[in-house]
Amino acid sequence: MKFYDDNQKKIRYQFGYYSMLLMAALLIVYTSMPEDSLGGISYQNAIKAIIMISAMFFIINVVYRHAFFDQYTRRPFWGSAFFLVMAGLQAQQAYQLYHLGMELPESIHHTMEFAVLHGLQIALYLSIPLTYAVRTLVDRVSVKEQNTEEPRQSS
Repeated sequence: MKFYDDNQKKIRYQFGYYSMLLMAALLIVYTSMPEDSLGGISYQNAIKAIIMISAMFFIINVVYRHAFFDQYTRRPFWGSAFFLVMAGLQAQQAYQLYHLGMELPESIHHTMEFAVLHGLQIALYLSIPLTYAVRTLVDRVSVKEQNTEEPRQSS
């Protein structure tokens, strides 16, 4: 954390706290639900899904608020490209496992666990580059709007 400025640290701590609250709330909801209401997701995989959801909440918020990449080694383009490649590799792995699982006596393509876990892993990897792209687009549009407003104000 020594490479982050004070605003970045504040944002990271704030959304770290919020993501822990989200995780606690999801765990309370999960433990209060009857076992058969989740479509056959096992206890371990439900906990993994809850952790991935709260991590995705944290990642999306800190990337959007420019607190994900530190101030010295800030390489958001290459970091986003890396996570985009990782999402592609995860999607390819899920595709292969899906087709291998169809040949098993009890195929895995009907299980909700497979779809939830692999979908969340892909979404987790995609959350960084997509959030960075949205933030870059928002910044460019706001700069463009400011540049169009300046000549009108000086007239």
